[in-house]
Amino acid sequence: ILANVIDVKESILIGVILTIVVVYLFLGSVRSTIITSLALPNSLVGSFLLMSLAGFSINVMTLLALSLAVGLLIDDAIVVRENIFRHIEMGKPPLQAALEGTREVMLAVVATTFAVISVFGPIGFLQGVVGQFFKEFGLTICFALLISLFDALTVAPMLSAYFAGSHNPSASDKGIWNNSVGRLARWFDQFQTWLEHRYERVLHFTLRRPLLIILCAIAIFMSSCVAVKYVPKTFLPAQDFGEFMVSIELPAGNSLGKTNEVAALVDKAIRANPEVAVTVTTVGTAQGEPNIADVIVNLVPSKQRPINTSDFKAKLREQLKAFDYAKPIVKDVAMVAGGQRPFNVVLIGSDLDELEGVAKRLYARLRAHPGLLDVEMNFKPGKPEFQVSLDGRQADRLGVSSVAVGSELRNLLEGSTPGVFRENGEEYDIRVRLKPEQRDIKTDFASIYVPNINQSLIRLSDVGKPSTTMAPSSINRQDRGRSIQISGDIAPDGPGMGGVKADVERIITKELKMPIGMRYGFLGQAENFQELGQNMGLAALLGILFIYMVLASLYESVITPFTIMLVLPLAACGAFFALLITGKSLDLFSMIGCIMLLGVATKNSILLVDYTNQLVAKGMDHTTAVIEAGKVRLRPILMTTIALIAGVTPIAIGLNEASRQRTSMGVAIIGGLISSTLLTLLVVPAAYSYIERFRQFSLRLMKRIFTAE
Repeated sequence: ILANVIDVKESILIGVILTIVVVYLFLGSVRSTIITSLALPNSLVGSFLLMSLAGFSINVMTLLALSLAVGLLIDDAIVVRENIFRHIEMGKPPLQAALEGTREVMLAVVATTFAVISVFGPIGFLQGVVGQFFKEFGLTICFALLISLFDALTVAPMLSAYFAGSHNPSASDKGIWNNSVGRLARWFDQFQTWLEHRYERVLHFTLRRPLLIILCAIAIFMSSCVAVKYVPKTFLPAQDFGEFMVSIELPAGNSLGKTNEVAALVDKAIRANPEVAVTVTTVGTAQGEPNIADVIVNLVPSKQRPINTSDFKAKLREQLKAFDYAKPIVKDVAMVAGGQRPFNVVLIGSDLDELEGVAKRLYARLRAHPGLLDVEMNFKPGKPEFQVSLDGRQADRLGVSSVAVGSELRNLLEGSTPGVFRENGEEYDIRVRLKPEQRDIKTDFASIYVPNINQSLIRLSDVGKPSTTMAPSSINRQDRGRSIQISGDIAPDGPGMGGVKADVERIITKELKMPIGMRYGFLGQAENFQELGQNMGLAALLGILFIYMVLASLYESVITPFTIMLVLPLAACGAFFALLITGKSLDLFSMIGCIMLLGVATKNSILLVDYTNQLVAKGMDHTTAVIEAGKVRLRPILMTTIALIAGVTPIAIGLNEASRQRTSMGVAIIGGLISSTLLTLLVVPAAYSYIERFRQFSLRLMKRIFTAE
């Protein structure tokens, strides 16, 4: 846990540094960079105050929220500062530029911020295990965004008016800084100018063939829907914490000493690997099973070993084949779900024999499943058991009850404590039982007597028959029925939790044909995965609904939001393709990234559509307004996108083994940002004229219906 917290703090720091570098490259001014970057400490520090008022703690999820928010926090300040900077370049005084520049983008800034809050606000109130992950995460991002909005509309304009200074290109080639780092910024500015001209030519082509652009976007979206089928789906990705467990199980009846001998040999084989730092062996279980032992393995830090944890576990499985008689199982130390293994399916029924038969058939199928590793079943045959079966009719005739027989046999073996021995103020139990050489009931069965209701002694062999059998060491129960659980780890290169779960459901329902009254269910991460899909669907639906409501209220139109929200499926395209290309899974963390994209992807679209509407309102025709808005808003769109990519890059890379479990989140966000930005710059201009004409048509239609002549 400490390693996770330290890693997220490092991610925040590196993300802040990369974001500031991006801002300087785009603005090319130290003063402008300082003004814009002040939004980061103001928002991050202010978030801790709101977190304290809400009763939140500083944990992995809240710090992860702030790490993701680094790129978002500076977006509003970038848009405001860039627009003010543009007005200063036009020759206006700083005070006038600050007033007019802020007023021009104020609606767009408010709309973009509340669009993101509309996504993260509702998901902070989801239920279940997933809801616990999301609550502090979602609300922490909302806290930070509200403070960044306040900063962008107050602090940034104020500093721009009195601290930014005037635009003086002639001074740009003076000083050591301007001749080194400043030269890079000037080159980047020339690159932006070249990019704006190229984008203008692309817009002319887009507006001449809008239908072709829209059809291409639809084709890309459909192909991403096909691609997501090949992305592994699970609840949590394979961990690389450098810690796992090896369990062994000898046949029932083995002593604690024998188990300890085998465990020592297994431990020695594990320690022979240079990647192993520490092992801890535990022989026996809390349930009194002496034939089971566990070895907890800690590996050396990831920088000191050539392979990751998953690859080392695969290597160790091959080495432990020499101990097949002890059934070695290499498994993860579960971080969630109460210590259970990642995949757990439970069969529940009333007839233990039927339940055992179905469970064994399912166990045999799952052991050969490519998506599972080291499958085990919690049903154990137990120790050899000597049983006495009473003849009911003969026992009734002789007056012998089963309670009396059980009590007498227990006293003979376990003994009884009829009194205590007192000495020097201490009491000691007096236990009365047979001598060790007399406790073999199986051998001396014919010479054992039990009392009847008249306290007469009756030979046990006259009322009962002996038998030797194998009985389960324990009987598990769940939901008022007997249960057998089958568990395993998810293979890193398999179909993931989703694929395994679907296969298990198919095998149980269509191939095993369970008897009437028997049922099945999933536990642990398998159960959480099902809950995850439902909650993610609800979160996405709520996010889209609230984004639409926010945009409709701000722009006073029920049609305009559709132009802005065209980007939502385009963001999902990049996320799915990025996960497929990098081999990452669609899991809890990557789904958080996909939900985040719903709010983030609309930001660029809002900037483009908002300024286009302003130009149209000033009397400019639609085509010219779209081209002009594209040229003017290209720089802030690229700035906000690249700043956000810089902020999440440390998460996508994974700085150490603690953070590599979350890399899918960064990969999904970066892929979605790239696709949504590139396609927004093409699809939104192409669709703008169609949707705007439909808006005008619907407006005329509504006036004709509801307005009196």
